[in-house]
Amino acid sequence: MRNNGSTIPAIIQPVTDKPIQTIHNIMQILRNTILIFLFIPPLAALAQDPDLAKLFMERDANGTIVISSLDSNTQFLNNKARAEKRLLPASTFKIPNTLIALDTGAVADEKEIIKWDGQDKGWYRWNKDQSLETAFPFSCVWFYQELAGRVGNASYLKYLDGIDYGNEQTGKNLDTFWLVCGIC
Repeated sequence: MRNNGSTIPAIIQPVTDKPIQTIHNIMQILRNTILIFLFIPPLAALAQDPDLAKLFMERDANGTIVISSLDSNTQFLNNKARAEKRLLPASTFKIPNTLIALDTGAVADEKEIIKWDGQDKGWYRWNKDQSLETAFPFSCVWFYQELAGRVGNASYLKYLDGIDYGNEQTGKNLDTFWLVCGIC
């Protein structure tokens, strides 16, 4: 997103020339620069940002976004009422899920292939072998369920606590907690 004269700052700014090596650093940057998570504390100090509201309206989109500067002195918000509700993370969880899987070694890198079991998964884009490169853009549920089994409950609990995500719990089913509100 570019500024284009708007009061909305560029969302993604390079922090360093060197790649960030750990999920902790990546998630710290995400937490400090962009609060997109749907499980944030009450936002009493925030007000609706008219420029963000206009972007959502122009696209006929119902959504929430909270953008906070590194020092938290500047914040932008769209849809405060929705931002204050705990909602099912669903595909938004694939961002931390991917980083957790990479950091724990559940998957070696974005190119590691996980074999499809041959069972119809309900969409042709899911019905094939997958890697992070192919699974991420199409939110391939079976792929992330496989990663969940590889990551394990203890690791998820550690990471969810470390990034202060949702209720920091996985619930009863490790392979669906982000899909059935185990984390809400």
